[in-house]
Amino acid sequence: MRGPPISRPPSVPPARTGRGGRQALFARAPISWGQLLGVLLVGVTIVYLLISALSPGYVADIGTNKTWGRWIAREGMHSAYRIPTDYPPVLLYCFAAAGWLYQRMMDVSFNERAAVASQFYTFLIKLPGIVCHPLIAVVIYRVTRQYGARLAFAAAALYALNPAAAYDVAHLGQTDPVHSLFALLAVAALVHGRPMWAGAFIALAALTKPQAWLLLPVVGMALIFWYGWRGAVRGTLGGLVATFIVLLPWTLTNRLHHAARFFEALETKSVNSVALTAQAHNLWWVPTLLEWRFIEDSEPFLGPVPYRVVALAMVALLAFVVVARLPNLRPRDSLYGLVGALTVGWFVLTVRAHENHLFMAIPFLTVAWALDRRIGVVLGLVSASLLLNVALHDPLLMDNYAAGPDPGQPLPAWVILLQIVNVLMNLAACGLAFAQILGPKADQGWLRHFSLRPRPAGSVR
Repeated sequence: MRGPPISRPPSVPPARTGRGGRQALFARAPISWGQLLGVLLVGVTIVYLLISALSPGYVADIGTNKTWGRWIAREGMHSAYRIPTDYPPVLLYCFAAAGWLYQRMMDVSFNERAAVASQFYTFLIKLPGIVCHPLIAVVIYRVTRQYGARLAFAAAALYALNPAAAYDVAHLGQTDPVHSLFALLAVAALVHGRPMWAGAFIALAALTKPQAWLLLPVVGMALIFWYGWRGAVRGTLGGLVATFIVLLPWTLTNRLHHAARFFEALETKSVNSVALTAQAHNLWWVPTLLEWRFIEDSEPFLGPVPYRVVALAMVALLAFVVVARLPNLRPRDSLYGLVGALTVGWFVLTVRAHENHLFMAIPFLTVAWALDRRIGVVLGLVSASLLLNVALHDPLLMDNYAAGPDPGQPLPAWVILLQIVNVLMNLAACGLAFAQILGPKADQGWLRHFSLRPRPAGSVR
């Protein structure tokens, strides 16, 4: 029989087994990147909640959301469009939940004056955006995890710690993460071969904010090009099911005809409903500054052709450019970058845009950055531009200077200069994004050349 193998004594004596506590703690495996992201998101969410609890936010928008929440909590969801309401239904569910909680927890009578002044009610109105913000970071981590956990963590953290998102969501109380989450999930479902889920999520995005309507033709054509008519039918079915569930309160009470009131409110609710630009420092801010007044988008721009027609034609052209790339798009996750660029282009060229409408580009550009480091320049420009735009029109920060051009209200030269710089930043971001799409490597897949996918051993770039 062979004896036991002879081995050298260990250079470090083993730890004594009689002890636990700290020794057992240090003996555990190191934290994973996914767990580290969880810790980070808990911290970010706590900070967002604290800011939200202290800041009154963008008082005008939050006051409107409070009014809708109070009305729906008292009258029912099916009565939402009996008052002027220019939001699709999904966010109205969120505001109704906030109103219901406030009524149950603070004021059973739901006194209107007390509700408008309540900081707790403001906090509840801000919660949908705060909840969806870390969820977007989780989706970013999941869709980029295949390229390495460290890179996925970096991308998710880059979004989670974006200062523009903190200002827009936690401070101002905007709900941009809600429709952005659904839009990101729709594109992720497309890329990963889930056409029914893609249809369901893009329907939810469209039923949350009109900005998401931009992606309807992109998702629809991608379903046809990538998955054939069978995939298109499955996507349509998913969208119809999601829409049916959302509209159920109106269906059960025979009030689906109230949808017409929503479209009417889009055109008539406020001066911003027909403005050439509603505080967005895009291309149309230039004539707004030159004429020093709010211009209606129905006014003539080129002869008898109004601004809105010119803007619609330019946005349609950008959408066509993106859709034309879909049939031969390789790899398919290039779609994140295409959608991000399209969103930036839409913001720069569309009419009636608000200062926070650029937000939806950030999650898509963050995923694209994980695949192509060049996108970092565009992502940085978009983030800085969004932050500057919302800050320049924040009444709490700028006081009377937050208003747009008004013949009776002059603005200091430094404010006008910052607005012009902001316009140039947006134009530069749009140009850079589409230059990469239409550049010399676009025919090979504009993200493939700089992709961070593992390469076979011995291959060269």
